[in-house]
Amino acid sequence: MGKVSKKTETPKIVEAQIEVTVETPTQVETQIKYVGRKIDPTSKRQIELAKKAEAKANGTFKKGRPIIGTSKRQETLAKRQSKIEAHGSLKKGRPSNETSKRQIALTAKAAKLAEGIEVKRGRPKVEKVEAVTTDIVELEKGEVIVEKAVKAKRKK
Repeated sequence: MGKVSKKTETPKIVEAQIEVTVETPTQVETQIKYVGRKIDPTSKRQIELAKKAEAKANGTFKKGRPIIGTSKRQETLAKRQSKIEAHGSLKKGRPSNETSKRQIALTAKAAKLAEGIEVKRGRPKVEKVEAVTTDIVELEKGEVIVEKAVKAKRKK
């Protein structure tokens, strides 16, 4: 059997504040009591957390990798941005052939929609033609029963 390793979870420190209000006839005191383990404000982690909180409050907190202005990626992004500023938009992918059957049909459909003409989509509706067939069935006693079967056929 292989070696089994058990991951030990570090206990999570939960910091909660409880406000206790003590009223006396002359003054009102509010004390904040912390629940859980005591926090050492001089520890590395707490100093780092304080710096992050301060940076977030100032709006100078940066997350992720720093941007290097001379990288290849930044050059391509700058070229793309200049094309967008020059032409208004950036076209991606394969250009369409305006003389193809599909493009002609699409432009005609767009023109119809612009004029307000209803454009039908999907398969055309098939009109059903009903054909009635009758079968005569004779029984032993001479009774006659007429059975009608209706079959729907497509109109061609």
